[in-house]
Amino acid sequence: PDLETFLTRWISYRLNNGNAINPAQTLSSYGIDSLKAVELTAETKTVFGFEWQPYVFFDNYTITELIEEGLKRIEDGDKLR
Repeated sequence: PDLETFLTRWISYRLNNGNAINPAQTLSSYGIDSLKAVELTAETKTVFGFEWQPYVFFDNYTITELIEEGLKRIEDGDKLR
């Protein structure tokens, strides 16, 4: 899957009972906790080969911004920012 599809489905099913999500909302607005953040980081690393920085889950990043950040990491070969 592409990153956008992966992330929107993950959030929908893991944090929003399978309901549609609004990419303009923050991930924290869907109630992510530290355990879910670790799960998402591990799954993203397995599928796409990069790890999220922990702060992105709890700062006011929108889902669209997370996707953009992830795409940059993929393009840059996961250079830490």
